Amino acid sequence: MGLCRDYFYWGIALCRSLIIPARMVVGYLYQLEPMDLHTWFEVFIRHRWYAFDASQTEPRGNRVAIAYGRDASGVALTTQFGSLNLIEMKVWVEAFPHLGDPNHYN
Repeated sequence: MGLCRDYFYWGIALCRSLIIPARMVVGYLYQLEPMDLHTWFEVFIRHRWYAFDASQTEPRGNRVAIAYGRDASGVALTTQFGSLNLIEMKVWVEAFPHLGDPNHYN
């Protein structure tokens, strides 16, 4: 279990104790080194979900959400029984420029 998931549990516990709707999000984060699954949480305030990621020192965009859930059991991508031998896996995230960006075509 990574550091981002530890921060998620603290953040979501605080929000829920204050009766603020919160959910766990698992996905990929642009320019995360090393690239791996990442966890953050979102809170629902004034008809909108806001992302919070305490493991990052500055705000980042370009998140690719893979799963949403109440906690880790709700966002499990695989459930494995017995041994598992992963030979190789490569994941990357590329930012897509906004279509309104004047530098998009340069």
